[in-house]
Amino acid sequence: MERNEFIKSLGLGVALICTGSCMSGCGGSKSNDPTPSPGGSTGGSTGGGGVSGTKVNLDLGSQLTTVGSFTTISGVLFIRLAAGNALSSFTATQASCPHQGGGLNWIQANNMIQCSLHSAQYTAAGAVVSQPVGGGSTSALKVYSLAIVGTTLTATVA
Repeated sequence: MERNEFIKSLGLGVALICTGSCMSGCGGSKSNDPTPSPGGSTGGSTGGGGVSGTKVNLDLGSQLTTVGSFTTISGVLFIRLAAGNALSSFTATQASCPHQGGGLNWIQANNMIQCSLHSAQYTAAGAVVSQPVGGGSTSALKVYSLAIVGTTLTATVA
């Protein structure tokens, strides 16, 4: 086999392998699509807090078991502020910063909610403490009403 014929046959083989790989990446089943979790909201246009009127549940038997713990479920940031299962022991706000949608975290040492993107800070009641670092401005967080039935804490997205 001459060099010219070898290069042509090699090029054809590589082209077939690449085409096969590309085509297999284009098809397939949808089994890897995420499925929504039950009992929560599906998100929406309410500043990261889910669809208005939706109830988002949390099991106090397994979540928020210590003071200062927090979790985000379906666009709602739940925070345990104090011991006991009284309503005053918890708060629930939107889970994304109104400035540019950064995730919000509870900083127990400072008793503040802080944006992970630009470090804007808020009180547990949602009031702005400090504006985003690097410019821009933010607004108060949406705070949701809470109810406790048994060991289920429910936030109603308004």
